[in-house]
Amino acid sequence: MSRATDGRHNENGGSGEQRPVTIYHIARELGISAGTVSRALNHSNLVTPDTRERVSRTAEEMGYLKRRIRRHRGRAILNVALFLPFGGENYLHLFYDPAEFIHALRTGFGEVRANVITLTDTSGASIFEHKKHGQIDACVFGFTTPTPELLAAIDDRRVPVVLINRIDSHHNYVASDHAAGMERLLAHVLEVDPHPRPCFLGLPAIPQVSELRRDGLLRAAASRGVRFSTDDTWDLGSLGEITPRFIERLLATGYDTVMCFNDVVAVYIYQCALSMGLQIPEAFSLTGFDNSPVRSLVSQPITTVDLTVAELGRRAGTWLRERIIERSDEPLQLQVPGAVVAGATVAPRPNRAHATGSGTG
Repeated sequence: MSRATDGRHNENGGSGEQRPVTIYHIARELGISAGTVSRALNHSNLVTPDTRERVSRTAEEMGYLKRRIRRHRGRAILNVALFLPFGGENYLHLFYDPAEFIHALRTGFGEVRANVITLTDTSGASIFEHKKHGQIDACVFGFTTPTPELLAAIDDRRVPVVLINRIDSHHNYVASDHAAGMERLLAHVLEVDPHPRPCFLGLPAIPQVSELRRDGLLRAAASRGVRFSTDDTWDLGSLGEITPRFIERLLATGYDTVMCFNDVVAVYIYQCALSMGLQIPEAFSLTGFDNSPVRSLVSQPITTVDLTVAELGRRAGTWLRERIIERSDEPLQLQVPGAVVAGATVAPRPNRAHATGSGTG
């Protein structure tokens, strides 16, 4: 007989020696993976009701006895698909340190071991078709926006998903509080220079983030009586638009504080100003955003706001652990404010007419 009662399975022909039925016996019987059997027996919502019913019925028929001792959480291994951005604009990868984020994501899982599978294809659901990846337990989109088709495929499989630094009311996310960051940044500028004339350099290539940071600056300026409006927003189609002539236009318009979408834009402005013989912050104050590794490329530390990459990763990992292991149904829609990282690129300029030139634009 291939099946036995009392949790025993005869694997030695007629020898009479019997071993306990395991999830691997059930998996072979049904032609599915042991991981799927384990999830089905633990009533995971990652397995369809039909599969759970088939596994449960087969387990009973084969005499499977579930261990009554609770499995140590440290023995669980989860497969997490991490989608990262990929494209022709290489500077997009300078916003943060991917290794820092992956480490923080694993830290959030605590004792639960997370096998992070890094991917750059956000257009299709091929991840679910590769057996070498095993069963995907969770998906994380780090600083990139998934296609509706991929999100639909993930939702159909009931795989929990977290968006990082992208806000979507229909999905779980943890993001930097971009508006609060700009408000804190402007407050810092005002502490140093009570009467700045700021402009904002946006990057529409990342529309949601750029708009949130611009809107945060708009609200902060209005509440503090600082002269700033949408007319003071200069959107960059590419970093190649940052030229000496572009900086001359900013200064001729009367700006003495250039607040950039992120540190990458700020570094380009800084280097271009140096090529013109301008010194920062003597010529104008300069700020960035993200506290990214690219800040180390210039001699003066640029004043910025921390993106809280480690906090975003840790929060995402913790929530996924609770959702998968503890079966929590609490949603995750969280914005984390970053702290100002003071540098050496913001200073008062008592003689703005000399610093910015005679033109007013």
